[in-house]
Amino acid sequence: MNTTMFLFGFLSALASIFVWRAFQLKRFDLSDELLNLKPDDHHWGNLGYWENTQDYGEACRQLAMKVGDQAALDQTSDILDVGFGCGDQLILWHQHYRVKTISGVNTSQAQVGLAQKKLRFEGINAFLHHYDHRAINNQADRNFSHVLSVDAAYFFDERDQWFKQVHRVLKPEGKLVVTDLVIPHPPSDLLQEFIMRSLLWLCGIPKDNVITLDAYKQQLTEAGFATVSEADISDAVMDGFAHWLPTYRQQFEGVGSLPIWQKYQATAKILSWLRKHDLLRCYLICAQR
Repeated sequence: MNTTMFLFGFLSALASIFVWRAFQLKRFDLSDELLNLKPDDHHWGNLGYWENTQDYGEACRQLAMKVGDQAALDQTSDILDVGFGCGDQLILWHQHYRVKTISGVNTSQAQVGLAQKKLRFEGINAFLHHYDHRAINNQADRNFSHVLSVDAAYFFDERDQWFKQVHRVLKPEGKLVVTDLVIPHPPSDLLQEFIMRSLLWLCGIPKDNVITLDAYKQQLTEAGFATVSEADISDAVMDGFAHWLPTYRQQFEGVGSLPIWQKYQATAKILSWLRKHDLLRCYLICAQR
C-alpha cells in the first residue's frame, strides 16, 4: 500500500468530515431535502438500493422494499419502525403491504412533525414519537410482529442491549429486520484500523458497533433470537450512493455550493474509501424470535 496516498486520502476525508461534525446537531433534521430536489414529493434519507436506477427516490424505495419483503409484511403486521425519518417508508409499507398498525420513534422533532403531516394527508393512522431508539424500553412485552430499522441501527448506543429489548417486545415468531454496517474482518494493518475507526467515530457511529458479522450474529443469538439470516447488499447500497452523489450534485449549481453538502460529500468519500479497502460492508439482516 502507498502510505503517502493512504494518508492523503485520509486527511482529505478528515477535512470534509470536520465540516460534517459542525452539523452534527442537524444530522437527523430536514437537510436530507437536498437529496430530494427532483419534482417527486418525497423526503427520503437513506443510502438507497441502486439496482437499475440513478434516481434517489427510487433507490430509497427499493431499499425500503427490500426490508419489507424480507420481513414478509402483510395485513396482519404490527410494526415498530425505529428511525423512520420523514415517514416515506411508512407510507410505502402501508400502501404496498397494507400493514395493520404503524408505530415509530425518531430522533428529529422536525422529521417526526413532517412524517405525521404526510401520513395524515394519506389518511394513515400511526403512532409516531420524537424519541431515540431507547424508547423501546417502555414498550409492552410481545407488542409487535415486526421491529424494523432502515439505515439507522449503526447509530444506536448500546445496540446489543437494544437487541434484547427488541426480542422482548416482539410477538412469538416476530422479526427484527434492519440494514446495518459491519466490518468483514478485523483490520490487519494498524494504520488502516486507526483511520477506519476515526472516520466512523466522526460519522457518529459508536465504537462498540464496529464489529464483524459473526460478532453481530452472536449478539442477536445472545439476545434470544432463534434464527438469524443475512444478505450482503454493499455493492447496491454503499457503492451505489457513492457513485451517484457527485453526478447528482452537479445538476444543481448554486444549491450544490451550500456548506451542508460537505456532509454528503464526506459520506460518499468515506464509503468509497472503506469499500475500496474492504473495511466495511452493508447487510440486510433478519432475526426471528
